[in-house]
Amino acid sequence: MTRVREQSAAPELPWAPPAELTPEEIEEILAQADHAIQLACLVQLTGDDSLLATYGPGTTQEPNPTMRLMPRTAMPEVNARVVRSWLSKLLAGDATPQVELPLPDDATFRRAAELVVGQGVPQEFLPLLREQAGFEPPHPVRPITGPPPETLDVAIIGAGMAGINAAVQAQRRGYRYTVYERHHEVGGTWHEHNYPGVAVDTPSLYYSFSYELNPNWTHYYPAGEDYQAYLVKLVDDYGVREHIRFGTEMVSLRWSDGDQRWHITLRGEDGAVQETTAAVVVTAVGYLNAQSFPANLDREAFAGLQFHSQDWDPALDLTGKRVAIVGAGATSMQIVPRIVDQVSHLTVFQRQAHWVVPKFSGEKEVGAADRWALRHLPFYNQWSRLKIYWYLSDNLYPNVRADKEWMETHEFSINQGNERVRQLCLKHIYESFGHDPEMVAKMTPDHPPNSKRINKDPGGYYDALNRENALVVTSAVTEVVPEGIVTADGELHELDVIVWATGYTLKFLSQFEIRGRDGAALTDVWGDAPSAYLGVSVPGFPNLFITSGPHASTAHGGGQNFLFEASTQYIMECLQLMVDRGARTLEVDRAAHDAYNAGMEQVLAGSIWCNTGTAHTYYLNKQGRPILPSPWRMVDFWTKLRTPVEEHFVLDGAPARGGRR
Repeated sequence: MTRVREQSAAPELPWAPPAELTPEEIEEILAQADHAIQLACLVQLTGDDSLLATYGPGTTQEPNPTMRLMPRTAMPEVNARVVRSWLSKLLAGDATPQVELPLPDDATFRRAAELVVGQGVPQEFLPLLREQAGFEPPHPVRPITGPPPETLDVAIIGAGMAGINAAVQAQRRGYRYTVYERHHEVGGTWHEHNYPGVAVDTPSLYYSFSYELNPNWTHYYPAGEDYQAYLVKLVDDYGVREHIRFGTEMVSLRWSDGDQRWHITLRGEDGAVQETTAAVVVTAVGYLNAQSFPANLDREAFAGLQFHSQDWDPALDLTGKRVAIVGAGATSMQIVPRIVDQVSHLTVFQRQAHWVVPKFSGEKEVGAADRWALRHLPFYNQWSRLKIYWYLSDNLYPNVRADKEWMETHEFSINQGNERVRQLCLKHIYESFGHDPEMVAKMTPDHPPNSKRINKDPGGYYDALNRENALVVTSAVTEVVPEGIVTADGELHELDVIVWATGYTLKFLSQFEIRGRDGAALTDVWGDAPSAYLGVSVPGFPNLFITSGPHASTAHGGGQNFLFEASTQYIMECLQLMVDRGARTLEVDRAAHDAYNAGMEQVLAGSIWCNTGTAHTYYLNKQGRPILPSPWRMVDFWTKLRTPVEEHFVLDGAPARGGRR
């Protein structure tokens, strides 16, 4: 039976809705919220953009000691008082709004955005910020002149974040679609993982879809069950659930030139094989879903209980047990603080240290005043999301660009900004383990920050490792025996339970068979060096679209929600191109694919992933070549994916207008 998780009840706000409060009471609440964002809201609520020039001067964004990347607003109190007093009267109904501006013109929007983030905002970012902040939904670039033909039906593989978003967008544009999901509930990774402490490590206000903002997040980083509840609610609110075939596993996809459709083989829970077809297939299965274990170990030799972290039983009682966590990545960091007080002894087997940023005091619960404003002050949610996006996206891009001159004198950083991140993490190490030089050595990585995924201390990870009943082992695991684990130094670690927090094997669509034109297998075409045009399309595989493709993950910032929205926008535009041309097939031109990837490789060559070689990371293939990270700024990637260049595709087997073979 599948356990359906419900969102934990949000704590009640200490204040009533605006209609039940006096202006003075509302003003007292707003005094604790962001005043730059309040001014931006006031401009929209009144339609008076002159307020920016009247009350904005003197406002700055200052370093915030309670949050790592998010500055705090400092507005002259005389101006702040006027802004919150005006808003308080509007919210209480004591003032009449003028012309509400849900979408300010570019000039006003830009000035307001610059006030909110405290930096210049180049023109090229404005369309992205409007969409990603939630001021406007993803909109068609190619005009929609009518409903798509019934024959252009879409199969979506997977009902995690990517599949849900693809379904919502397909539905909005009128396509007939079916989602195939092997589990009995949506959510993907957030449905599958039940281990203690599972949580999102991207801020909640941003790690959601831009068209479905949630004003009720209670924590800066949401718990896994809360994020799962968000996805379940989204699916139900948008009517997607009725289009999902649960308990259905994908077996194979085979393209047929005869009927120009994908022939899909599925397996039900009873093992029965089913066949169906679709004109278009959108893969939304992610790339980290095959459990990984250390090679060449006889794991079955262990006499105690062992399991992968993905298979954690919530009913498991570890009281008094000797427990091993094999792995020291994000999963381990979330589990360790939650179980260290239960177990009699905890051993963490660490292959390579990670750079770990501390959790700041302001990154725990969302403040009550902010939660009230998010819920009751129009546009506060959008401007808050814009501010978070700004500081978690391309502001961080310079940190992953290699400065060869800098690297000549710095072994473990690639530029000055990268070094600042390193120093922040080193400070966390020394503050936690400065009394123990051996632990400092164990926890200090031998590679620059961002060469593998930077992890966030969920609060208590380093503290847990300081406990008397905790031990970090850096000697390699060489053998599993009935009593426990033997390491390369010959030591036997006696155990009752082994948790393999060893992550996943990077698999780009190798979970099931995909055969394109002439029966070509995608796994053979890709080998160990997968490539795709814009991370979405592959020559020889018409009408097949990928939402989590090679070189498409924005590894310097942002979140997967950004990738899924951008790639799905592009997919929907490709379908619209097919509708416009009356085409049954659309396939990326080989020359366009190769030219794009050649240009991508040139940019990638200047990244951290091509200039450091000591990090063990799934970002790289076995030859050490990056295959996951995107080398682009997020604004570049987003812009490239707005709509297809028609000349880069072949429609119905013949070159499109000006197309090339």
